[in-house]
Amino acid sequence: MKIRRLRCLLAGLTLGVCGLVLNPVKSEATEGLSTSYADISEETNIQQSTDIAGNPEEEKEEEKIVIPQNNVVNSNGKQVKSTVAGNYYAWSVPGFAVITPEYELQKQANFMILEYFFVTTWDIDARTAPAAIDTMSIVAQSEEATLGASFQMTVSRLFSTKVYPMVNEEMQVGTMIEIPADFKEEGASYAVVCVRSGGVYEILPDLDEDPATITFNAHAGTGAYGILRYRE
Repeated sequence: MKIRRLRCLLAGLTLGVCGLVLNPVKSEATEGLSTSYADISEETNIQQSTDIAGNPEEEKEEEKIVIPQNNVVNSNGKQVKSTVAGNYYAWSVPGFAVITPEYELQKQANFMILEYFFVTTWDIDARTAPAAIDTMSIVAQSEEATLGASFQMTVSRLFSTKVYPMVNEEMQVGTMIEIPADFKEEGASYAVVCVRSGGVYEILPDLDEDPATITFNAHAGTGAYGILRYRE
């Protein structure tokens, strides 16, 4: 595992949108943060006003919209579903799941009873997170690797229906992703680069033997992640 800080080329770079925390439930601790996805949940209720026969007194009709989530991975013929609740909206990879049992994560974080985790994921690119993508591109070039799909992942604390930001670099949040079909290459090996605030990056090795997936240990908090492909 390599942890480095890009000093000259990356001076002043930050994650771009790494400050973004998706808040399915607003709380005092999350007020003021970006809420681009704050009102998106697995089932979002949208009130639509329907005027029937010109009657303004008609009650509003409630329409339920289910937002699809990418929280399942197909590995070795089996479906692996994420062990942690959340909003999984990173679709640049075919499958995404936290695989460490939540009770093990609770032990790592020294959580009390009724303290849980909440994971949010979403896709990023050079437009939405230019600094993070620039950092990943420089890392890929220095590693003689090819950069693939990129996404952000936030692991937060969930307590009493409210989500609170947290940072714990010592935690190991086992995560599995499927490699996009157009990025697979016979004989290639893969890893994940993680970029955090300040331009600090870390190369996370693939911990599984399935050629269709990558398993790596993410951190609690927010990080930008990208797939690295190495040719033999």
